[in-house]
Amino acid sequence: MKELRVALIGGGFMGKAHSLAYAVAPIAANLGASVIKEVLVDATPELAGRLAGELGWNSSSADWREVIARPDIDIVDICTPPQFHEEIALAAIAAGKHVFCEKPITNRVEEAVRMAEAARAAGVVTQVGFNYRHTPAIAYTKQLLEEGRLGVPLQFRASYLQETGFAADPNRWRATKATGGSGAVGDIGSHIIDIAEYLFGDIVKVAARARAKRPTPEAGWLDDTERIDSDLIDDGAVWLAEFSNGGIGTFAVSSFASGRMNRVAFELDASLGAVEFDWNSREEFRVSYTDEAPDQRGFRTVHTNDKHPGGMWRIAGLGTGYVEVSAIQFQKFVRAIVSGEPTAPDFEDAAHIQEIVEAVLEATVSDSWVDVPARIGVAR
Repeated sequence: MKELRVALIGGGFMGKAHSLAYAVAPIAANLGASVIKEVLVDATPELAGRLAGELGWNSSSADWREVIARPDIDIVDICTPPQFHEEIALAAIAAGKHVFCEKPITNRVEEAVRMAEAARAAGVVTQVGFNYRHTPAIAYTKQLLEEGRLGVPLQFRASYLQETGFAADPNRWRATKATGGSGAVGDIGSHIIDIAEYLFGDIVKVAARARAKRPTPEAGWLDDTERIDSDLIDDGAVWLAEFSNGGIGTFAVSSFASGRMNRVAFELDASLGAVEFDWNSREEFRVSYTDEAPDQRGFRTVHTNDKHPGGMWRIAGLGTGYVEVSAIQFQKFVRAIVSGEPTAPDFEDAAHIQEIVEAVLEATVSDSWVDVPARIGVAR
């Protein structure tokens, strides 16, 4: 069996999630290859060594350039802050490695486009960590739409809410644009943009409002002129969207939503049915069909199992968590490497998502609808 040896660049929160997922992915399904957790890279030899031992990697290093150049490495997995993604990814692609990169792919469209162009020219497999779309309930919703069971997409309503802002370290790297912070739109909003496009198709136009919170606990939003003039990250935002198929959408994100630990939720309406999903109850979703008998109409709750895309357990309710969903995305990535078939979301998809993020942020400044560039590949 083919062996694929992985170098993980960055052993923090997402590095831990990826380490667990690489262990689960080949056990839960036949991938056509074995996955070897070869080397973990972090800022210092001491930190890298400690994390490699804790997370089950064969070796460690503080020199990502040396690791990428190694002929025994097949996959480079980037879990650094976004401002480092382009340099590492381009070096890995130049070395002929397949690349997995955490989201957002970068905080700048032009960097994302360069990454996508390089990957296309080199013929390597790329994937970006929009992991929520791989949840079996969401993947099955996609299947229902593709099969026509739900009819024509009409309206999509999504939110991603957290309360992380209340206790966040003001000196963390995510806190400012200068240190790689993406703001609520780029960080968590990119997830619901990805889900929306996965299910409903391309977004072509947006209008938006964004806000940054004043630093004192009891205070409200800053005047948005001050947010823009000070180049602050956004802590909350809402936006409207039009889809290429005529559908319409509404989105909301916030880092100051008390009681919402990590709530990704959406509702969609289509001409023959509707779906409701909440990540906090991710093993199930609710679906309604318009062709039910009048005395049977309404939402039914469906519990996912191994009959749904990516489902691991025959018995519903045994548990599909963050690690399992992350493992499903790596299963798709590894199978694409083995088979040569495309996977998604790849660097081109992620570059398009970044275009939407930047359009949303532009709309908050321009106070007008902003067009999103058409998906025409990576050529600009």
